[in-house]
Amino acid sequence: MKNKWRLLIAVCVCLSFMTVPVVARAAYPDKPVLAIVPFSPGGGNDILIRLIAKHITPFLGQSIAVENKPGAGGQIGWTALSKARADGYTISVTSLPSMILIKLLRENVPFNLDDFRYVCNVQVDPLIWAVTKDSQFKSAADIVAYAKANPGKLNVAGDGPKSNVQLQELVVEKALDIKTNFIPYNGSGPSATALLGNKVDFAILTLSSAVSHIESGRLVPLVVFNNETVPGIDVKTSKDVFDLDIPSVGRSLRGIAVPKNVPEDVLKKLEAAFKSVTESPEFLEQAKALGLIINFMGNEDAEKAIAESVKTIEEYKDLF
Repeated sequence: MKNKWRLLIAVCVCLSFMTVPVVARAAYPDKPVLAIVPFSPGGGNDILIRLIAKHITPFLGQSIAVENKPGAGGQIGWTALSKARADGYTISVTSLPSMILIKLLRENVPFNLDDFRYVCNVQVDPLIWAVTKDSQFKSAADIVAYAKANPGKLNVAGDGPKSNVQLQELVVEKALDIKTNFIPYNGSGPSATALLGNKVDFAILTLSSAVSHIESGRLVPLVVFNNETVPGIDVKTSKDVFDLDIPSVGRSLRGIAVPKNVPEDVLKKLEAAFKSVTESPEFLEQAKALGLIINFMGNEDAEKAIAESVKTIEEYKDLF
């Protein structure tokens, strides 16, 4: 009898192994990765990820396909990322402080900042005042003088509403004691288009979105709201122009995020691939030509930058 029970138990154990197969996860990545851009084509986020996608295949082992999901200042795209499968095959460009502004200033936002893991930061993108080559304004001082004499009469294009770009303009207005009329567009690309079409008097743009227009001579940069001069672009800092310390609150920090439950090995594979891209001489040469300031931060430093940016936005958000 004991032998029969032993035989029965052995058969059951064998059957249990047969009916519960072990499925191994394929080595990541084994197919192309989708990168969401939460803004329109032609803006700084779009330019950055498309340049990265051009160079990343040797380091990631797969290509990156770019999909623009513009709307609501980035909210639509980042909401899509928060609901994506956490397998590493859907990533998104991050843009600080835009993500934080959306969460702190709006009600019923479908995503939370902790819905994501922040893989890395890649780029710093300061903001500039720009005019067309035929503008009556030949300097930033000209704009300030006109704005003081005509409060609220100057129309300035910028990404918005309630964006990092508009926040920078508000901080500038407070520091210079002027008032302009901010006209929101869905990204720096459309803002530049509006300026080129003479629909506004000047624009506050991300440097990366304006570089090609500057190089072609169609736009003229008047001032960059950054603590340091930008290599390759003939434009003075706000400190040099106004002799004031104007906080660079709207300066964009751009990187990569994934849904929060992505496996750690997948996150590290992405982090390593993006780091390798930013060290590639070919990438750096093309980034420089586009006016992109590359400043790589890994996962830990990128997540610290999120926390620091939250504090900064809390300080200035009442200007809206």
